[in-house]
Amino acid sequence: MYPPLFIAAILLFASPVWADKLSDSVALEGIEVGKIAWDVTQGNPSILTGRLDVIHETYRDMQRQAVTPKMLFTFRGGAILLLQRDIDALPLADQADAELAQARLAELIALPGVRMEACQIAMRRAGLEAEDLIPGVHAVGNTFLSLMGFGQRGYITLPIN
Repeated sequence: MYPPLFIAAILLFASPVWADKLSDSVALEGIEVGKIAWDVTQGNPSILTGRLDVIHETYRDMQRQAVTPKMLFTFRGGAILLLQRDIDALPLADQADAELAQARLAELIALPGVRMEACQIAMRRAGLEAEDLIPGVHAVGNTFLSLMGFGQRGYITLPIN
């Protein structure tokens, strides 16, 4: 009789190898720069982290397919609280997840072509000031105006809620 660990190792190595990622060539034909405005309202840090992981993958997928990523993140609503430096102000149950979400945000902020904005209207409602935000996030008057302006420059708006 084989030990369970041995059987698990065999199954792991016997599983099919995933082929390279599929191409998006039809959608990306003729596209040199991919412009996406992410309208972020998701205030649950665990859910947001998962969505940020997919956004990061999207960024890499664009690069892999010779499209230069240009991404704008606009934060409003409950998502604004996840941008504050002092995560101790969040409920204790959310603090570890918020820390992870902020780590993902920092990774994205560091990428070329990424800009992050926080809505002053939402900040005011949450009692936050520009200096309360994590590094790399720009406070703006109204992210609806950001979405409108960037939209007129060719950015497509995708909701993250």
